[in-house]
Amino acid sequence: MVRNAVTLIECPRDAWQGLSRQIPTELKTRYLRALIDGGFKHIDAASFVSPKAVPQMADSEKVLEQIDVPNDVEIISW
Repeated sequence: MVRNAVTLIECPRDAWQGLSRQIPTELKTRYLRALIDGGFKHIDAASFVSPKAVPQMADSEKVLEQIDVPNDVEIISW
């Protein structure tokens, strides 16, 4: 039996890290909550890199602390 499966991963981190204007932490957390509420199960949400290299990711720890992640959702962070 052949089983076909697709895993859809939403990756706001990729979009955010290239922006020049800082996105407020609260806006990032609201967006991630909306993705979870919308049914996404795999979200690439944060990156733990030097804020000098990627300023947009300086608040990654705060962002992840502010969302309640259901057991069936995987939040990916690097």
